[in-house]
Amino acid sequence: MDVDKDLALLYGILLGDGCISKVGKNHHFVEICGHLEDDLPFLNNIKPIVERIRSKKVRIKKRPSQGKLEMGFCDKKMFLLFKNIGFPVGKKGKKLKISSFFGEKYYREIIKGYFATDGCLVLTNNNGIIYPRIEFSSISKVLLKQVLDYLKKEGIQGSLYVSHKYENNWNNLYRIQFNGKNNLEKFIEKIGFTNPKHKKKYEKWKKNGGAEI
Repeated sequence: MDVDKDLALLYGILLGDGCISKVGKNHHFVEICGHLEDDLPFLNNIKPIVERIRSKKVRIKKRPSQGKLEMGFCDKKMFLLFKNIGFPVGKKGKKLKISSFFGEKYYREIIKGYFATDGCLVLTNNNGIIYPRIEFSSISKVLLKQVLDYLKKEGIQGSLYVSHKYENNWNNLYRIQFNGKNNLEKFIEKIGFTNPKHKKKYEKWKKNGGAEI
């Protein structure tokens, strides 16, 4: 399949909150998850992209007991597509990274998809003034370093931290963050939001001009 922006976006989404897995010889699964409370508009938005790439319809299922939404299906062709790109089968783990298959040309779409599922726009109240912060978190330091390096090239200044440290460095949680209004505006200009909940949060903050919300 030819590389295009939709494929890169979907790959980024999988990096954040998706997986591919295989059960036995004949069952090949692709799954994208979202939060039950606020990710339905996002999954509805990407549903046509998934359907175009796999040439079949997909369903979004609610899993109230798990607090999540699920867009999952059995599709060997799509499973092999992502596996051959270099996406890990099963648990993604701390070695997860952006495949060299795409090249830097598609980093914008990949990071946009990754942020949609595993990123966060944080609004911190400091004496009635709301300060914004863009964050990504992962147990994969390699992945976050790739994102950080690209965003720095785009003029978005941030740093990488250890968010939670565990004994023997087993599955430490890392975070990259980009503080302040200027970084937020540059992120929107260079990358952009594809998840409606992030757009809504930004627009509410913008409307209030940095005042308390």
